[in-house]
Amino acid sequence: MQSCRRLLALLCAILLTPVYQASGQDSPSPSPAIAPKVEAAAEPGGVRRALIVCGLPGDAEHRELFAGTIERLYGALTGRLGFPAENVAVLFSDEATEKDGPALQANRGPATREKLAETAAALIEAVPPADAVWVFVLGHAHFDGRNCWLNLPGPDVNQVEFGKLFASLKCREQVFFITTPASGYYLRPLSAAGRIVITATEPDYEVNETRFPHKLAAALAEPPPLAEFDIDGDGRPTLFDVYLWSARETAQEFASGELLATEHALLDDNGDGRGAEVQNDYLSEELGGRRRAGRSLPLPRAGDGALAREIVLPDPPAAAR
Repeated sequence: MQSCRRLLALLCAILLTPVYQASGQDSPSPSPAIAPKVEAAAEPGGVRRALIVCGLPGDAEHRELFAGTIERLYGALTGRLGFPAENVAVLFSDEATEKDGPALQANRGPATREKLAETAAALIEAVPPADAVWVFVLGHAHFDGRNCWLNLPGPDVNQVEFGKLFASLKCREQVFFITTPASGYYLRPLSAAGRIVITATEPDYEVNETRFPHKLAAALAEPPPLAEFDIDGDGRPTLFDVYLWSARETAQEFASGELLATEHALLDDNGDGRGAEVQNDYLSEELGGRRRAGRSLPLPRAGDGALAREIVLPDPPAAAR
């Protein structure tokens, strides 16, 4: 019996010897569980693309204001955020001058209704599933009691028409920043699974000129050190922090001026078309929030804010400002 067992063991050893040993090849990794991660890491990443749209600026003062904000956004995208300059399209409704920076010099505008539709269609056609697309909308808008109209040269465009322009956009990362007055009305037409939509206002009569776009540009271009910028306290600079910081700085400006806040930013990234003031859990009561000293910070693991927390950005500068 013992000899039979020895013979059986010898046969098993011969039959189960890997063929690569006979061919002189190295044996495979003994831990097959890590193979999927290695394969995923080897896959090439997508391209980052952006579109910045600014309607009619109005007077010279607002022309300078919006031009400066566009330059900061463009500089942040093509600089620290790693968007190739050739993939950042700018549609500005004023012609560039010699005093304008690289963003307005690269203007593909004017931002007419037709040019916006043409640019959106070309963008969607060029975007494969692996890419990332960020869209920024700035400028003046008016609300007629039913629709929010982005003021453009020629015919304006409303939120439903704008949403249809991007309805067929399909890629791994989609972020829309609609920063005009009454921009909350864009939430429902733009909302989609896997898409982040940020607006400067609620879908209500918040029709005053907004401060949010300029705070947003500062958050992306010149963020404070991580200790100050990491508002949700998870140790990472994310798009969620960009939203929270911009909303906080907007609220602070109203509070410092002892003014009634006429805009309340919203974030929708769970695809239900209903934005949430998720900043309220992180803002003090003095700034219109509900956070009290000593209370632990919430981390949105589901619902609005969870997807924005998955977009990790480069670390802010370490030096204090």
